[in-house]
Amino acid sequence: GKGTAKAIEVAEPWISDNFMVIYGDSFFHPTHFFLDMIRFHQEEAAYVTMGIYLMSEHKDYGIVKLKNNEVEDILEKASEDRLKEVKVDGMYPVNSGPILFSKSAFDYIKKTKISPAGEYWLTDSIRLMIEDGKKVLGFIIPRDVFWRDIGRMEQRIEAEWYYLQHINKMKKP
Repeated sequence: GKGTAKAIEVAEPWISDNFMVIYGDSFFHPTHFFLDMIRFHQEEAAYVTMGIYLMSEHKDYGIVKLKNNEVEDILEKASEDRLKEVKVDGMYPVNSGPILFSKSAFDYIKKTKISPAGEYWLTDSIRLMIEDGKKVLGFIIPRDVFWRDIGRMEQRIEAEWYYLQHINKMKKP
């Protein structure tokens, strides 16, 4: 099957504990927040912890409805009125990945139904967990972290520019 949920499902035999999924088209720098996110996931005994990036723009992103760090819903193509209700500090909470899962999340990943687009979406798996009352939390990625969805050409160019300006300069010949 196609989709992120099916791609993760095939990894189950090799997973023995909590695991992190990072979308292949995500660019993060620096990555120091990963350890804080893992700590948060463990300390809060979360079933799932979603990495949330606060953005001024919401177009073409999955927006997460949060209440006290708890994910209540994942909104795709929501109305402007609905989106205004979910803002955090005047910004849109975007599902940017990474996502931490408990091992037993595979039970829900396997139950995920095919989407109208013919794919098995990981966000649908997470919705099943929310509906079942599992503790799904959002971790706000610090503002000093640069994130871009490099599956989008304009953001890939921004990430390459960032790399040339920041990361490449750190390398010594």
